[in-house]
Amino acid sequence: MPTSHIVPGLPVRGSSLPLGLALLIIAAMSIFFVREVIDLRQTMIQLRQNDAARIQVRNVLMNLLNAETGQRGFLLTGDPAYLEAYQLGRSSVRDNLAQAEQSGYHEAQFLAGVRQLALVTESKLDELERTVQLKKRGDDAAALAMVREGFGQAKMREARRLVQEEVVRLHLAREAVVDGFNERLLRASVILALMLSTVVAMTVHAWRSLSAAARRNKELAKRLAMEASHDVLTGLPNRRFFDRWARRLVARSQRSGKPFTVLSIDLDRFKNVNDSHGHPAGDEVLKEVARRFQSVLRSGEFLARVGGDEFVVLMDGEFSRNEVTSVGRRLIDCLYPSLHPKLADNAVGASIGAAGFPLNGADLEAVMQAADEALYASKHGGRGMLSFARAEPVPAPFEQGDAGHLFVHTAQQSSTL
Repeated sequence: MPTSHIVPGLPVRGSSLPLGLALLIIAAMSIFFVREVIDLRQTMIQLRQNDAARIQVRNVLMNLLNAETGQRGFLLTGDPAYLEAYQLGRSSVRDNLAQAEQSGYHEAQFLAGVRQLALVTESKLDELERTVQLKKRGDDAAALAMVREGFGQAKMREARRLVQEEVVRLHLAREAVVDGFNERLLRASVILALMLSTVVAMTVHAWRSLSAAARRNKELAKRLAMEASHDVLTGLPNRRFFDRWARRLVARSQRSGKPFTVLSIDLDRFKNVNDSHGHPAGDEVLKEVARRFQSVLRSGEFLARVGGDEFVVLMDGEFSRNEVTSVGRRLIDCLYPSLHPKLADNAVGASIGAAGFPLNGADLEAVMQAADEALYASKHGGRGMLSFARAEPVPAPFEQGDAGHLFVHTAQQSSTL
């Protein structure tokens, strides 16, 4: 019986567990990766805030020194040009303090230090403003006396100390942030590498699965195509294949005039094998018959199984009666030795009917009908015989084959087919 096949689908069910696990891992790693990216972005913001705060704190001291330099120049020379640097430094100090507080760096100790620095710088700026006003009123002695008191110098030292402390603290904080940034960057890189590796592994797994499925489908397609045109049991071409092949020969013969011969073969006593020994033994016999038929046929002699115990041979070309008889002798004789351990010699034989195109028919159906009628004549003429089409099965001088089979040749108008 023909073997049924189920076309395999994509191997998703067998791979669902590893694929699901891989997707779960990718989802988890994606969450961690997004969190790391968010943390990295936040860290970058912290670094920018730290840098801005540190720059503004440093600028406080620089501009305070600029204001003091302008104040000293004005006190010593009375030149109003120094007041420009003084006023610029004075206003810049206050701007720097405001920008330091607004930098976004909200570390509590830093904000406390900025407020303390603001108090000190305001005291220093107040001292500078008083001396400048005394100078403007012409009270140089009072202005110089205020400078000599050392109040402003003490405030400057305190401001320098506070600025240095904040700069050092901000630098250390920045280093800590950079260390954390590097750690997060490393973790993000590792997660990304794992994600890419997982994706690559999934891609390779999917590619292999799809390739395996495609390969199986291709092999199955070949088997199905083979089974569509060949007999599953014997591997011989089936009736469909034979019909296509014979019609090609008919078309070619109609164009070129090259004839061909059909031998229709039916096994004798095969039903007894199935009835006595069962269909499995019958199948083995059919396979052995096909093997033996193939072994005695030559190039250009096409063998097909067209039914249960029915075979057909196409002989491409022009053959004489004796040549066709020789082929029939080989086919019948090869079945004489036992075809199965349970069977005796000559338990199964063969009857053959021969017809030629275009001699015995103008189309394939007519030729096959003529071959079947010749086969019928062989069956009813004693079996184990070869009969030619379109003639009465008149017994002729017979030839004794090696296996003791009779070959009966029906009369023909011509000695060739």
